[in-house]
Amino acid sequence: MTKLLLVEDEITLGDTIRLSLIKMGFECDWVKTLKEAREKLNHESYDLMILDRNLPDGEGTQLLKHPRRKRMMALILSSKSGVEERVEGLRRGADDYLPKPFSFKELEARIHALIRRRPGGPETHSGELWKLRDESMTIECETGEVALTPLEFKFMKYMLERKGAIVSKDRLLRDVWGFSFLPKTRTIDYLITQLRKRIELDPEHPKHLLTVRGAGVKFEP
Repeated sequence: MTKLLLVEDEITLGDTIRLSLIKMGFECDWVKTLKEAREKLNHESYDLMILDRNLPDGEGTQLLKHPRRKRMMALILSSKSGVEERVEGLRRGADDYLPKPFSFKELEARIHALIRRRPGGPETHSGELWKLRDESMTIECETGEVALTPLEFKFMKYMLERKGAIVSKDRLLRDVWGFSFLPKTRTIDYLITQLRKRIELDPEHPKHLLTVRGAGVKFEP
């Protein structure tokens, strides 16, 4: 699962962002000061850091100089929204800058775009075994190298980026199938059944691509 570090000192906003990120399928640690952030960065590994600039103990962009910064992407989320302030944040080393107030839909899209750009990132979406190959549209799995249709590839990439998290079928219909309305359909169940036949060692008793009754779908590597 993609792991994020949120650095935000405003309690209500920070809690709202953290809960929203978890619902999006991310793992998220939340801290409120530079000191707490440095302690986390010293002991944990993250794929992306989301930071405010105005923190109680200093300027948030100081974290962009942390030794572990080069292993992760960084998104500034700040009320400093002027052009010069955004340019300054990017010049200090941020990979992206989203002014407050913001749309959570846009925040999610920017996070996914940054994760795709992360060094060593997009080619391997979930470890050595479950590897998606963009150029051949295949996946390395327990049954070998399996060719996928474009829709299957998009679905597996989506699920690999959220491994371990339950994703609702409504969300899949919106984000993977692109429906703006949510029709009553078993298209997700059909796709999962076809995929299991090729990527699971025992399709009748799957261990990886799982449906959770009444909740949705999840992928367990």
